[in-house]
Amino acid sequence: MAIEDLFATAPKPVVEYFDRRPSRPSFRWDEVAPREHALGFTVARTAGFDVLDDIRTATRKAVVDRIPFAQFRDELVPILKAKGWWGEKRVIDPRTGEIAKVQLGSLRRLDLIYDANIRSAEAAGDWVRIQRVKDVLPYLEYLTSTSERKRPLHLSWVGTTLPVDDAWWSTHYPPNGWRCKCRVRSRAEPREGAQLSRPPLNARPWTNQSTGESRLVPAGIDPGWDNNPGKAREQMAGRRLVERLDRMGSEARREAVRRLRQDPVFSYVTENGAGFDHHRRLDPAQEGAGRLRWPVAALPDPLAARLNTTSRTVALSVADAAKIGVKHAEIGPEFWAALQAGLDQPEAVESGDKLRVLVRVGGKPFMVVLKRTAAEEVLLNSAHRVEEWQADRLKRKDAAGGA
Repeated sequence: MAIEDLFATAPKPVVEYFDRRPSRPSFRWDEVAPREHALGFTVARTAGFDVLDDIRTATRKAVVDRIPFAQFRDELVPILKAKGWWGEKRVIDPRTGEIAKVQLGSLRRLDLIYDANIRSAEAAGDWVRIQRVKDVLPYLEYLTSTSERKRPLHLSWVGTTLPVDDAWWSTHYPPNGWRCKCRVRSRAEPREGAQLSRPPLNARPWTNQSTGESRLVPAGIDPGWDNNPGKAREQMAGRRLVERLDRMGSEARREAVRRLRQDPVFSYVTENGAGFDHHRRLDPAQEGAGRLRWPVAALPDPLAARLNTTSRTVALSVADAAKIGVKHAEIGPEFWAALQAGLDQPEAVESGDKLRVLVRVGGKPFMVVLKRTAAEEVLLNSAHRVEEWQADRLKRKDAAGGA
């Protein structure tokens, strides 16, 4: 095999990142929450037009086969024009019902689609390599952009050198905006004169005009780019895993979850391996790390009914694991090993916005708090030891029908 053939196609992690993002038609770019762009493939103004799959197919070819933009453009433009998705047109905004004049396909838009998807996929693939070698190359250094016009704040970050798992890389791992060409370099140790502290976030409020969501975005980063696509790939893996578990039969699911508790990712999450700082949980730089989750138990049917959920898998996020670790040091390996048995035969259950389940581990009572998300996920929100008198009170309340 010729050396050039080794680089003719994208590495497996790059392809996996792209393929795991489901297609989501939209009318406006901000209809999809910015952080969700890393988890789904969407192109604005495609809702109501049969073009998203065509754009996705062409973009995947560009990512996987590393074809130049000219080929991507020449192959895709005739298809889009034939389906009427080109130039300015008057269409109905499904959000308001009003007729709006919008830009559909254009060479500039295709260039943005091409650039954004290739850079995000390659960044996600690079993150896999960075994680693989971090034992010998434990630092990342922020490097300057190759663009002629460089953003002042991005330039101010050049030379910043932090541990690979530092929370700053959750928001500032490049690319950090449309057409951003900043890069990082793995290092065994910081070079002389490197900036070893986090630059200030200077987070500014930003409101999504379509969803109404308001949140803080670090200065210098375009909304929607304040995430680490490599960590998003990890989140997708956990989410897809839960979906697969939910499709299994009860016994197969329990066995699969039992084996997943032996996976290194389980330890990574339960032992707060992502370096999530619970005391800084409102810091935007912490958010990406905290969203990573992993299955910890199969949810028995009676508890699923009490929680009114279709999911049968209980997952634990790094954020919740960090909270438990800070507040309840008594939660350790023995607890996680006995959790499934406790959920199968709880001593008492209290319903509400969240489900409070009394379980016994090593002869001692523990409270497990489960919550259902809007996406029908079941998360273990909290776990802590309780006193016997508290356990007795909950059992009496449960026996009386929660009255």
